[in-house]
Amino acid sequence: MLEQLIKFGLPEKEAQIYLALLELGPSSVSEVSKRSKISRTNAYHLLNALLGKGMVSTASGDNSSKMVFVPEDPSRILQMLCNERDKYERLYNEAQKVLPELQSVYNKKDGKLKVRFFEGVEGVISAYEDTLTAETEILATASIEQQHSFFPGYFPAYYNRRAKKGVSVRCFLADSSETRRIQKLDEAQLRKSLLVPKRFMISPEINIYDDKVAIMSLKEKFGAIIESKEVADAFRKMFELAYERAGEYDKELRK
Repeated sequence: MLEQLIKFGLPEKEAQIYLALLELGPSSVSEVSKRSKISRTNAYHLLNALLGKGMVSTASGDNSSKMVFVPEDPSRILQMLCNERDKYERLYNEAQKVLPELQSVYNKKDGKLKVRFFEGVEGVISAYEDTLTAETEILATASIEQQHSFFPGYFPAYYNRRAKKGVSVRCFLADSSETRRIQKLDEAQLRKSLLVPKRFMISPEINIYDDKVAIMSLKEKFGAIIESKEVADAFRKMFELAYERAGEYDKELRK
């Protein structure tokens, strides 16, 4: 139960105090301190923090000069979460309004090479999310099997979000049953994919779009985005060269 309260947003010590108070009912600081095994001074500060969140209230004890803390109904947790949801919804709406202005500053070109690195699962996803800002088609090569085993559920939704934004893709993919299944969805997902022999399977995914080259290693869980017109142009030409040959392989494999 402690872990659940922490998951709902209560710091660990506050969760301990609240659970102790739920078990005890209206109690003094000393009683809560003893039950939660947290020092009296800390218990007092934590109870006041919970008081501010509406999770606890105060009342007079048997001795009118003695104050006791009273746990609020646990349904208060739902209200607290609703308040947090509303807060972040407001912030999200405000961020949408200011985003164009922020992007106008971010997109200013100064002629310098820009390289951004991303680590871990969330970092790799951040790199993928950047591709959704593409104003040109994405040129790519990837391993479908690695995509779907890396983060189940993310990529089907990603494909649909990309298509909804009108960002198209041209790619060549190593032949497999999963690749052929995905290929059948090309039209719906704004993608034109070509099959190449398995020996040409490239493990790190490479996406070329705008003036960027994004490299995502799903095995080693890192990503990098190189922003350079010169570098993007070079990768784009190499892709076109490979894509032309991929067209011949695709015809052979479909026979």
